[in-house]
Order: sequence, then structure tokens, then C-alpha cells
Amino acid sequence: MIDDVREIIEKGIHSLSDALLEIRKLASNENWKKREDAATALVEISKKKEDEVIREMIIWAGNKEPNIRRAASEGLRGVARRSPEKILPVLEKLKTNDSLYVKKSVAALLRAISKRNSDFVLNLCRKWVPIKNPNTNWIVKNGLRKIVESRSEEVKETLNLMGK
Repeated sequence: MIDDVREIIEKGIHSLSDALLEIRKLASNENWKKREDAATALVEISKKKEDEVIREMIIWAGNKEPNIRRAASEGLRGVARRSPEKILPVLEKLKTNDSLYVKKSVAALLRAISKRNSDFVLNLCRKWVPIKNPNTNWIVKNGLRKIVESRSEEVKETLNLMGK
């Protein structure tokens, strides 16, 4: 996948703004492989231009198109694993999203974060539960799946707050 977007990655590392139009076209493509290429490019560029990519993904998270909103989540996988607190503005924008495609991505991102930072994920989910939004509840339930074995009591308490 990286080979498919190597030129875009190199362009984005040199100047993110020069690559964003191409990445955005990939992110909104009907072909899921192209959308994955967009996420891959963002992940790779974020290794060198983390803050710039995060700033742009905050904007993308508010886009009307679900594929662009999903790219905002998927494109921050690497940053999420390294520094999950940095992507909070994106997560906050996406937490009530009604697109299943976006919800799946946000939940997967929470599961990825939980491998190294389960406290972060548990605390965030506890903060979100009082919102009482069905989309947020779906994300919380699915985002906590990986840590249910290691922290079952805390996960059960969090899910019980939702009435689930």
C-alpha cells in the first residue's frame, strides 16, 4: 500500500498542503482500496508532520462526507498509538457521528489505543457515556472490546452507565 502512494507521501512530507488535494481525492473515492491509500499516506506523513496532519484532520472530521470523516480517524492511527491525547479534538468531533463507516473507524482507533493506553480509552469512554447518544454508545461499546478481558470490572461499570 505504501508503494501505491509513495510519491504523495514524499510530497506531503515536503509540504503537506501540496499533497492534501490528492489525499482528499483518494479519501473520497468510491474504491475502498483508494480510501485506504489515503489513510496510509496520512499515517506516513504524520510521522514527520504530526501537528500539521492533526490540524488538518480536525477540519476533515467536520466534513459532510463520511469518507472524509473516516479518513480523519484512520489517518491518525500512528499518532493515536504514540500520543492519543493529541487526537482528542478529532475524537471529540466524531464521537456522535451517525455513519456506521465512521463509527467503526473510531471504535477501531480506540481499540488500537487501548493496547498501550487502556487508561486513556477507559477515561474517555467514561466521559462520553453521560452524553446518552446512541452513536457514542455504539463507539464506546465497540471501542472497549479489546480491554474487556484485562479490565473486565471497569469495562462492565462503564457499559452499565450506558444501561447496556
